[in-house]
Amino acid sequence: MKIGIVGQGYWGKIILRNLENMNYKEITLCDIASLNKKHNQNYEIFNNYKDLNCDCVFITTPTNTHFEISKYFLEKKVNVFCEKPLTTSITEAEALYDIALKNNTILFTDWIFTYNSHIETIKRDYESGKLGKIRSIFMNRLNLGPERFDVNARWDLASHDISIIQYLFSEEPVNIRWTDYKRNKNSKQDDSTLGFIEYNEFLACINASWHYRKKVRECIFEFDNYFIVWDDYKRFLQYEDSTNVSFPIYSGNLSYPCSSYQEPLKNAIEVFFSFNTEYLIKQKKLTLDTLKILEA
Repeated sequence: MKIGIVGQGYWGKIILRNLENMNYKEITLCDIASLNKKHNQNYEIFNNYKDLNCDCVFITTPTNTHFEISKYFLEKKVNVFCEKPLTTSITEAEALYDIALKNNTILFTDWIFTYNSHIETIKRDYESGKLGKIRSIFMNRLNLGPERFDVNARWDLASHDISIIQYLFSEEPVNIRWTDYKRNKNSKQDDSTLGFIEYNEFLACINASWHYRKKVRECIFEFDNYFIVWDDYKRFLQYEDSTNVSFPIYSGNLSYPCSSYQEPLKNAIEVFFSFNTEYLIKQKKLTLDTLKILEA
């Protein structure tokens, strides 16, 4: 299987490293700045994505280029793994899925946190009825950088949180309000956003910014039976060498094994290469539902 990667910025390099660790060999790279970079001795590299000859392609370029590049490869019947968000337009996203369906080709969006084993456990416990009904969700995704120039904080950061909520509960909101703003007046895009997403039986509040002087990755889920505080950042700080990650619980106790934790990106790549039609239908719905809420 021939693999192409379009974009060798921050995420493109992480994709490449993961593919190497998974022992994939036939990889070709593309980056528009390739001529100004040190030549990669291990791979052939082009500065035009149309020069790639591949069966599957990973697209890790700025969001405003996703539609054009994805459309090109889907029309060439190349399977596409695209960095989130797929586009900033539900109309464009639906058009890409139509092309993929017409050409019997896979279009996959990398909603990375939906492949996190802790989120998987919360989903399983919720669907089993163990947690009870969901009552409220509060999410804080804050950091000092990296600054984005192609999309604002809603599409860059809050998109993660919306994908998590839709993956866990798969409900349609009844009311959506977003406030995008600049904490730093010199930011090229709105560096902060507040979202209030109202569902029939619960409310989700989202606070995201890349111009905040403390790193916070805290998701609070209030269920009937449990009060779960999930902090993926603290996993790296406090639980790296432990056998269990225990989330603070208001009543009762839940413990999620750390020994079975697998890197979410590796999980996502494995799912992409599995070509599981049933799963990909669900993934398409997740992408379109997430984009609808972000675009509201």
